Amino acid sequence: MKKYLLLVLLNSVFNSYGQKIPWKISSPEAQGMNSLTLSDGIRELQQAGTNIHSLLIIRNNHVVLDAVFYPYRQQYAHDIASVTKSVMSLLVGIAIDKGFIRSEQDTVLNYFPGHTIRNSALKILTIKDLVNMASGFQCSSANREKELEQMQDQADWAGFMLDLPFSSKPGEKFSYCSGNFYLLAEILQRATKMKCHDFARKYLFDALQFGTTYWDQNKKGVNHGWGDLYMRPYDMAKIGALLLQEGKWNGKQVVSARWIQKIQPLYYVHGTESYGYGWWLDSESPDEIQAMGRGGQRMFVLKDKNVVIVTTGGGFDAGEMDNLVVNAIAAYQPGENHYAELLQRVKQIQLPDTGNSQENNFSAGMLNKTFQMENNDLEITAFRFEKGSKDYYLILDIEDGGKQKLAIGMGNRYVISHEHLFGLPVALRSFWKKEKLLVEYNSLSSINLYRFTFVFDNDSVDFRAEDITNKRNISLKASAAN
Repeated sequence: MKKYLLLVLLNSVFNSYGQKIPWKISSPEAQGMNSLTLSDGIRELQQAGTNIHSLLIIRNNHVVLDAVFYPYRQQYAHDIASVTKSVMSLLVGIAIDKGFIRSEQDTVLNYFPGHTIRNSALKILTIKDLVNMASGFQCSSANREKELEQMQDQADWAGFMLDLPFSSKPGEKFSYCSGNFYLLAEILQRATKMKCHDFARKYLFDALQFGTTYWDQNKKGVNHGWGDLYMRPYDMAKIGALLLQEGKWNGKQVVSARWIQKIQPLYYVHGTESYGYGWWLDSESPDEIQAMGRGGQRMFVLKDKNVVIVTTGGGFDAGEMDNLVVNAIAAYQPGENHYAELLQRVKQIQLPDTGNSQENNFSAGMLNKTFQMENNDLEITAFRFEKGSKDYYLILDIEDGGKQKLAIGMGNRYVISHEHLFGLPVALRSFWKKEKLLVEYNSLSSINLYRFTFVFDNDSVDFRAEDITNKRNISLKASAAN
């Protein structure tokens, strides 16, 4: 037992990756939780082949579980997807606190004075309606959020949103529409004369001592208010801790308690699921607040249990992680301690894959040849394979003009490369199955897991992509470039 107490003391400031953290590390038992329940939960995730990247649990201001699943590492900034919307809500609250925005009751048109009004309902649309997903726009999560895709095809994203027809009166009912949060991003930028990311760094991220963050933006320089914000899991947990502490961090009021208290189950969604001020709630358990993003990005705040849970992944259902914690609390028995088993489990899931030996089936005609892709929404325009001194490489030409040169670990062995946008890590592994080359593309800092299949036939390639995150299959033909 003494060595575990020593571990707690040594790791009270830095985690195992040398990353400074603001919480001490504790055994679950010391915080009224059962380690064996947590260990069994991790084992089940691993045995099921779940593409979870990380699971972080904090209780009573102590880290009781910091589990990362190979090949992910906790120091990687991660795309938090629509968890961004919950962060965006806090930024709006801070902008109101600082006087940049007068009130969430401000009309949206106040920030777009030159816009031509095509529907009188637009005149009463407020910031509050946007942050509550109650704009009334004819816009929903149906058909893979087609309005969001249509918006991004336009030169003026805000203009597109403001010209949408209304299906209900603003403020009347909930309808999930990511474009609402793009409007919030543009409003914030217009009100503060700062990009959302710069505003976030100055008034939120720096106050919480964040590590490096990234946030995608459009050609006008407006950050994607609905998603595409990257931060580390520990920094996500700091956001959750703000809710537990009524907007305070280290005794300093970062977001007003008044804004935090507005996060209530205001709009019915489904069953007991509700929404309020950019966060998801349960109308029967209002002490549980969630921020949710596709692919397994999730932040749970369990106020009555003083718990923050953060998950990241590349396509899995994170909805049961709160139950895992609740079960671990219920299973706690004074005098029992299974911390050693939990530590061993956490160590085991971090171990690299050994892969297997396999002969190379690349022929000379497959290498150093560029294959042009048919139009596709993977945004890949062409690919080629090359042989390096140590590894084979898959080179992808991307629609935005970028290029990714990615090592593909043969014999089903992960090799880490970096994507072209922010230089964040991507892990690829591959193996031959007769005449087929199978490549797994795991974007470790993002939410996408793909399984590519290449079948070569002289100057053409049959290409198939299984999009695990979005549960869809894409089949294309690629032809050698002239």
